[in-house]
Formats: sequence, C-alpha cells, structure tokens
Amino acid sequence: MTDLAVEDRRVQRTKAALVGAFVHLVLDRRYDQITVADIVERAGVGRSTFYEHYDNKDELLTEGLMGPFAVLADMVTGACDPVRLFETIEHFWENRRVGNVLFAGPTRQLVTRTLTLAIEQRLGARSHKTSSSDLPPPLAAAYLASAQIGLLSEWLSGHTSCPPNVVAEALQRMAVGALAPTEIAR
Repeated sequence: MTDLAVEDRRVQRTKAALVGAFVHLVLDRRYDQITVADIVERAGVGRSTFYEHYDNKDELLTEGLMGPFAVLADMVTGACDPVRLFETIEHFWENRRVGNVLFAGPTRQLVTRTLTLAIEQRLGARSHKTSSSDLPPPLAAAYLASAQIGLLSEWLSGHTSCPPNVVAEALQRMAVGALAPTEIAR
C-alpha cells in the first residue's frame, strides 16, 4: 500500500471522527453553543488537526450536507436519480432528530445557503434561462432551496404525516415547476 493511500485513509478516518463528534454534539446542545474545542475533544483529535481540514464548524456542517444536498440540487438539471432521491429522503427521515435541529434551528440559514449554492452551481451550468421572466440563477436557487428546506423541515417535524415517496415526488415537481417558463399578463 502506498503512503498516499495510507494518508487518504487517515484523512477519511479523521474527517469521519470529526463529523461523528459534530453530529453527536448537535443532538446534545444548540449549534451556537458548540465550539471547535468541543468537537475535537469528542472526536479525540488535536485542534490543529481540525484546522488542517476545516476553517470552522460551519465549514464542517457544509461539507457534511453536500452529499445529500447534491441529490436535491441535481433535480434542477433533470439528472436526479429517483431511487437516489427516495433513499436520501428516507435518510432524512431516519435521521430526523438531526434534521429537526439543523433545518429548523439557528442553523437553518446556513443549511439553506449551502443548498442554494449547490443549486446555483447547477443552474450556472445550464445554458438556457431559468424562466421567461429572466429570474437570475442566484435568486432562482435561493427560492428553490428555501422551498425545499421548508417542505423537509415541516415533514421532519412530524406535524404533517406523509410517506417519503410523496415527499420525494413533491420535491421533484417543485424543482421542475420553479424553473418552468411562465406567462404572466402585464
């Protein structure tokens, strides 16, 4: 095994330990009360090790969300795999305790911004306009991300019961509808 492969595994283990510690802490206390010192203590790594990988806890949160959020963002390109989307929605449900903390608490703004950036990247890669009103991609992305997080937050709260496949289908319709050209009388 090469030194690079050993280093890659070490980096993966360290990042997994940091993410695991972070998730545990998010379940235990408010996000604004979690410090880098708390994360490294829980993960069993040094503070300098944390800073080798992340600038701050927001960056750790953002990286942790990019996997599942990539699936949500892919809906704007039409490249979203329905099976993967359903699995992601089920993952959110299975981890709704974390979702309720992140999607509805003080981190909601950061979570929404993370999804907005992922959607915006995909919209920027599209060569045609997002709508007949020439809605700029950053605004279209912010609108769609806010709507997706809103739907997921309400569903994960348990206030309104609905099967995961219905949520997945609603998210798909939302993405298509948000970017469809419209005719509004002026």
